[in-house]
Amino acid sequence: MSSAPEIRAFLVMPAFNEAEGIQLYLARVQHYLQGLTDTRFPSIRWTVLVVNDGSRDETEARLKEASKSLSQGAVTVTYASLLRNFGHQAALLAGMRIAVSKGASLVITLDADGEHPVELIEDLIPHWLDGAKIVHTSRLADERLSKMKGLSSRFYYSLMRRMGHLHMLDGMADYKLWDGSLLRQVRAYLNTCGSTRAFASWLSPEAPVVRYRQEVIEGRQSRFTFRKMVSLALNSLIKYSDFPIRLAFYVGAFALVVGTLLFIFAVSSYFLLHVEPGWTSTVALIVFFGGVQCFLLGIYGEYFLRNLFRANLPSFVVAPDRDVDEGALDRASGSAT
Repeated sequence: MSSAPEIRAFLVMPAFNEAEGIQLYLARVQHYLQGLTDTRFPSIRWTVLVVNDGSRDETEARLKEASKSLSQGAVTVTYASLLRNFGHQAALLAGMRIAVSKGASLVITLDADGEHPVELIEDLIPHWLDGAKIVHTSRLADERLSKMKGLSSRFYYSLMRRMGHLHMLDGMADYKLWDGSLLRQVRAYLNTCGSTRAFASWLSPEAPVVRYRQEVIEGRQSRFTFRKMVSLALNSLIKYSDFPIRLAFYVGAFALVVGTLLFIFAVSSYFLLHVEPGWTSTVALIVFFGGVQCFLLGIYGEYFLRNLFRANLPSFVVAPDRDVDEGALDRASGSAT
C-alpha cells in the first residue's frame, strides 16, 4: 500500500521587535506542530518561516538561534530578514512569495506575537483537505480589548462590506490558510493586492470561516495603531471599491444639471430682472463650464476605472485541482512565473 503524498505546509509569520518572547513562542509552535503530525496529520511536513521586518532589537539573533535549535522532526524553523522595516503587509507578502517559491502545498499566515492561537491550525487543515482554497478566521469580540480598537475595527469591516462589497465578517484578519496552487496562480498580483485580508475575501467570498478567541497578552500594546488601521482601510477601499471614483461622476453630473439650471436663471434674469452689467455673462460662464468640468472629470474617472483600476487584479482565477498541472493553471490565468 503506497503512503500518502507529502504535504508541505508553511507558517508565515511577520515579526517586528519580538526578541523578548519569540524563542519561547516558536518552541511552543514547534512542539504543537510536531504533535499534530504525530497524532493527526502524519503526511504533513511543516516549515515555520518568520519574516523579520527590519527589527531594531535582537530579533534576528534570536531567530538564528531558534532555527538551529528547533528544527527537528517534521518541523523546520527558518527566517528571512528584510533590509528595513517595510510594514506588516509587506512582510506578510514577502513570506508568502518565499513559501510559494519553495513549493508550498498550503500557507498559513499568522502573527509572531502569540495573539493568534496556533492551536486553531488543526481546525483549518480539515477544510483544506475537503477542498477549500482559502480558509478565513474571525476573531470573537473580547472585552479585554480597548473600546477604540473595537470601534475602529467594526468601522473598517462595515466600510468594506458597504462600499467595497466584500464579504468580510467583523474580526476577520490576516490569520488565514491559503492553498499553495491558488497562490501560485495569483502570485504576480500579490504585491499590488493592497490588503491580503481584502484580497482573500475578494478571491473567495464563500470560503469557510473558523472563529477564535484572541490570546490577549496583558501589558502588550498593539502595534496596529489607529493610523495603520486608517492606512489599511484606504488601501483596501481604493483597491476594491469603485465608490470613490464613481462619486466624481455623480457629483459631476449633478453639478452639470445645477449649472444648466443656473445658466437658464442667469439668462432669464437678464431679460426679466434688473441686473448689474456683466453679471449674467460672468455667472453663466462660471456655472456652465464649472458643471462641464466636473462632468468631464467624472467621465475621465470612468475611463480610469475601466482601463486601470482593475488592471492589477486577475481577470479570473481557476479553482485549483491538486491533480492538475500547475503550469497549465498559470498559463490559463495569465499570471507571471
